[in-house]
Amino acid sequence: MRQRTSGFTLIEVMITLVILFLVMNALITFFLGVMRQYKQQSKIAETGVETIIGLELLRQDIEHAGFGLPWNNLPNYNEATSTLLNDSPNNPPRSIVSINNAGSTFNNHDYLVIKSTAVGMSDASKKWTTLMVGNVKRTWSDNRDNMDGNDRVIVLAPGSGASTFRSVVSAGGAFSTTYGNTAAFSPALASDTRVVYGIEGPSANPLRMPFTRADYSIDNTSVPRHCAPNTGVLVKSVVSQADGSLSTPLPLLDCVASMQVVYRMDTDGNGTIDATSSDISGLTAQQIREQLIEVRVYLLSHEGQKDSSYTHSPTTMYVGDSSIGGGENFDIGANRNFRWKVLSLAVTTTNLGN
Repeated sequence: MRQRTSGFTLIEVMITLVILFLVMNALITFFLGVMRQYKQQSKIAETGVETIIGLELLRQDIEHAGFGLPWNNLPNYNEATSTLLNDSPNNPPRSIVSINNAGSTFNNHDYLVIKSTAVGMSDASKKWTTLMVGNVKRTWSDNRDNMDGNDRVIVLAPGSGASTFRSVVSAGGAFSTTYGNTAAFSPALASDTRVVYGIEGPSANPLRMPFTRADYSIDNTSVPRHCAPNTGVLVKSVVSQADGSLSTPLPLLDCVASMQVVYRMDTDGNGTIDATSSDISGLTAQQIREQLIEVRVYLLSHEGQKDSSYTHSPTTMYVGDSSIGGGENFDIGANRNFRWKVLSLAVTTTNLGN
């Protein structure tokens, strides 16, 4: 009998290769699926972190609306170079105001403006202190809370009546100075105290306006590639004290399809909310101070990136709170492979007029 020589037949080799191919194909398919899922979940987690940070920055800015704003003795001042929501040349600045569906320039999204001394991006804009007779300024135990000598500041006199509350203090024709040069702005009587607010602006030049203005809009010019079509980036831009232009936008939240701002008001002065409005641009600064109780901001955005294995339902989402109005229905039918959600902020305006 002839013995079989060592080795494999061609058929055996082919069968082995087929089995190996099937196993490798299964492993590759599994690996690619895991990688796609990992990438999707990583992007969702990244979006979640960005959302928390962006919404917290917006919440803090809304909460600080009106902080450090002057009410009386306003000088002639210049505001933004655009005509949007300006209060110059001498009207008291409105602490918060917006344009409802701001037109094609902003893809019919709302356009929000907050005015205070605290919405700037510099350290000085978050600081304040008191100024007493003899140019004596209160210092804080934590030195990080104290201003530097070159920080630009405004000085307000608290006042004792409606016509004197929060009056701008000027000296030598200027309504601003540096923290190290406040002697001419100090009170003449020991019984008086003035308040010094740090403000974003150049130390070497006078301020354009006695407050800081920050604009919030959806920017559609530089949108990340993972975002759905027709979305943008919620950005914050601070108006320059030098020339009134908007600063380089600070991204707050990616992939935003809609922003809606709703105001809840107390119009009869009894301390309870009795009205809701999506447009308070016709109110004066005083009316906003007296009536505004709560600001709600609604943002439609999506988590992560496009996922062909996911289909969002329904095809239309209401951006806002239907029980109080002021929102809009947004059609996402062409982009249902994204995980859409409506984010909301409800901020009580406890800081207005402080």
